[in-house]
Amino acid sequence: MSLRRSTAFLPFRRQTWRRSIGLIYALTAFGGTFAFFTTFIIFLGNLPKASEPWLMPSADAGPAISPALALLSNAVFLTLFCLQHSLMARTPVKRLVSALVPAPLERATYVHAANLTGFLFILLWQPVPTVLWHFENDAVEALLWIAFGIGWLLLFAAAISIDLLELLGLGQAWAWYQGRAPQPLRLKTNWLYSFIEHPMYVGVILGFWMTPYMTLGHAALAAHLTLYIVLAAGYERRDLRTRFGRTYDLWRARHAVPAVPALARTIAGELSRRYQPVAAAPIPMEMRALLARL
Repeated sequence: MSLRRSTAFLPFRRQTWRRSIGLIYALTAFGGTFAFFTTFIIFLGNLPKASEPWLMPSADAGPAISPALALLSNAVFLTLFCLQHSLMARTPVKRLVSALVPAPLERATYVHAANLTGFLFILLWQPVPTVLWHFENDAVEALLWIAFGIGWLLLFAAAISIDLLELLGLGQAWAWYQGRAPQPLRLKTNWLYSFIEHPMYVGVILGFWMTPYMTLGHAALAAHLTLYIVLAAGYERRDLRTRFGRTYDLWRARHAVPAVPALARTIAGELSRRYQPVAAAPIPMEMRALLARL
């Protein structure tokens, strides 16, 4: 009887160990994300100062090689970082990952891969130290650093508002560890998302560009990742519309920022409307006399 109970207990114990290891796996992904963003903020800001940054090389400072070769090398690793974010977010790749690891750990695996590619491009970064701008005015410098800080705070506040634990895969792993099914994904429209469609994107773009000291290498990084965000936002909208349908369309209609072409047409139409009465008015007599003398 005792042997039978012991044998029956073994699968339960294996399952407990498996879920414990899975939880540790997700915790390391969670911690790795904070380590990456801390490193990335120091890297972009050349902290504590550009002449003596804690990280060498930083985004702007460090030993320089050929500018063309540096830009090409940086672009390759940034593209790898972007491809990981996009490809692993696609449904077929998610299914493949879920076949290799338990499905509740799929998101944690995505986060691990994102951290790995992020640290890779920071580790292999080649500065291009051609200075594009360098503001030494104390007021301008302070304003830019404030905008830099606001950008990263906006990113983290947005992540918290949509559930940071779920975003980084720890919520799903914790539910699995406890033997519960993870909560189904819901469209998050609370807090910052009730005012801005993409507060996380706005935050990181501020973090890329708001600096009093900008070199060509830093600007290339900012432009590369900004372009990626613009393109990725389109795919994200399509995925959200597929998943949430009319609920997403109604939310976006209320809160989305108008597209640039539509906004430009609106401004142009308003200017045209205001100009027409001026254009149709008769030329004053004084102006006619001046034109006749000319």
